[in-house]
Amino acid sequence: MKCEQCSTDKVHVQFGNQPLCMDCYNSMMAAELGIELPELPITFIADDANGVMRIFEVERMIMGTTILLTAHERREQGYEFAVDGQLDDDQHKLFKQLIEKTTRGLSETYLATGKFPSGEPYTYIKQNHLKGVLSYDSDNCDTPLVIIDGKPYTWNEVGRLLQAFEGFQVKMVMKELADDFE
Repeated sequence: MKCEQCSTDKVHVQFGNQPLCMDCYNSMMAAELGIELPELPITFIADDANGVMRIFEVERMIMGTTILLTAHERREQGYEFAVDGQLDDDQHKLFKQLIEKTTRGLSETYLATGKFPSGEPYTYIKQNHLKGVLSYDSDNCDTPLVIIDGKPYTWNEVGRLLQAFEGFQVKMVMKELADDFE
């Protein structure tokens, strides 16, 4: 499907009966709401906790009274971070907040690997704490993927990670991508 305004193949939004790319959608919304769309970088680079360079693509979306900036790692099923603000917020400051949030998010890892005496590798949850992002699993639409430390894990793989905590209590908190965890 092509964007009805610019004919690009990157359709993300159905606005009325019009399939639109994000740029055309945002331009229409900005004109409708009377706001400016300053030019923002479309990518940035940040290092993770292991010193691995990660490249992020930035997407802006105007949603009613909110502007959402999302950073998607430039690979399938990688890290993802977001911030949001009001329509009249300085979008350059929002972009800076997105970079800061991404840097904070990359600074901590939740999984580690080890080896059994037999030499067989295993993965475990560090410090009894796990954080990730739920994502669509195109191989199994009945359960989500969980993106942890920038890598996708199936629901069964997460279950195996949690087996070490049998008998423990668990608390799951769901937050929107743009919200911060305290």
